[in-house]
Amino acid sequence: MSFQNVFADHWLPHAPLAAERKEGAYRRVSREHALQLPYIETNPLCLQSIVVTDHDGSEADQVADLVGLPQPSWVTLNPHTRSGHIAYALAAPVCLTDSARRKPINLLARIEQGLVDVLGGDVGYAGRVTKNPVHRQHMPLWGEETALYGLQELAQALGDVGALPGPSRTGKALTASSVGRNVALFHLTRQWAYRARLRYDDASEWEQTVHAFAVNKNLTAIAEEFTRGPLGEVEVLHLARSIARWTWRNITPELTNQRREAWTAPEHQQRRAQRAADKRRIDRTHASKELFR
Repeated sequence: MSFQNVFADHWLPHAPLAAERKEGAYRRVSREHALQLPYIETNPLCLQSIVVTDHDGSEADQVADLVGLPQPSWVTLNPHTRSGHIAYALAAPVCLTDSARRKPINLLARIEQGLVDVLGGDVGYAGRVTKNPVHRQHMPLWGEETALYGLQELAQALGDVGALPGPSRTGKALTASSVGRNVALFHLTRQWAYRARLRYDDASEWEQTVHAFAVNKNLTAIAEEFTRGPLGEVEVLHLARSIARWTWRNITPELTNQRREAWTAPEHQQRRAQRAADKRRIDRTHASKELFR
């Protein structure tokens, strides 16, 4: 059984963008109509279930196997040039705007960057639109029906071939990753929001301010540093809203005063002093071992 049998279950856009030509014009249509067109939206705006790498070389049909990666869910091949889109479907979709669960998003960004690096991907490919694998204009090479991967599984596979980038809290090292833009913008916005939250006492004004900050950083820092350009307006809106609401709930004058009191309490100071003394003792032990080697 091939992945074609379950493709519709893992391709998630409800009203996808679609077009007759790669250059557009794209418009939102029903799923049924979109599947009759050669170019379709890859994922919903704030949810990712498919990771696509645009291989511009001449080995899209075999490059994953050549470098030692698992079988793709499918490859949409240009039969004349053997370039194409290499797709890995995720077992569990990743929400890109969840302030409380950033680890999956950060790992997804590293996976995207690793796939671009090891598969010879186009660093300028934004991932928003892909070649429709069920359209007659393209040649699909379907993987097995079980070619469905968890983030840890893909990360392990990339790590085994030395292609998984190291962790990056800011996302700035992942300049060829579409999700890396999300990681970087989230980091910039939340760091500012942590400091600025207590200057505002109106929730609506705070949400608007966080959104304005995120829009500005997206059009400047993100647009300048990432090869895929800035994030779309809707993703920025959802990301900013998530940060604004989390900080509004969790950074309040009352909670801040409680944390300050706990921080300055004698027992807390004593624990900090003990940890510092333990660290100095360990450092001295390591230094002595190095000295007498």
